[in-house]
Amino acid sequence: MPTPRRARLRPLAVAFVLVVGAGAAVATSPGTPACPDPPEAGVVGEFYGPQDRDSSMTRLASPSAFRAGRFGVWRTQVSAPGCLTADDVTVPVRVSLELDERDPGPLPEAALRTFTVTDGQGRTWSPREVSTRERQPPSSEGGQPYRSYAHLVFDLPLDVSTPVTLGLGDLGDAGTDTVSLDEDAAAPTG
Repeated sequence: MPTPRRARLRPLAVAFVLVVGAGAAVATSPGTPACPDPPEAGVVGEFYGPQDRDSSMTRLASPSAFRAGRFGVWRTQVSAPGCLTADDVTVPVRVSLELDERDPGPLPEAALRTFTVTDGQGRTWSPREVSTRERQPPSSEGGQPYRSYAHLVFDLPLDVSTPVTLGLGDLGDAGTDTVSLDEDAAAPTG
């Protein structure tokens, strides 16, 4: 039978081993891998962010929340893949709009197809893909409903130049008709 002192030391020893082991695991975990073939400076537009690490770009648009016609947009995000190379002809840039939780949605696809992305050189692109979902009921009693959303995918060139804006087409109004997708105007999400 262990002595009272040994009985007290055993849990401390176990905790010490767990803390040291967790620290070692974190210290030896690989970081974000480097891009295998990073492009030369100036090949990839600043809009996409640094291309030295294999991490996708995701950030909030500015403004992130606004009225789009009769719909209340709660959050707008823009994302693009990382590790772009000079061989990439176009880059799939995804814009996601989540509606206010009280708004059943969905945003009308025909109106979403009038959205455009415009860059600093005045070039304009229409969405290649549009998908929507109306608000869904909670998955459990007392839970929150799943927000209605819309996703748009734009094929933008590698050399897209800032400022980059999202035009709201048929859903724009005098209050908000464009949204900035640039990093300097929007706070990173994460």
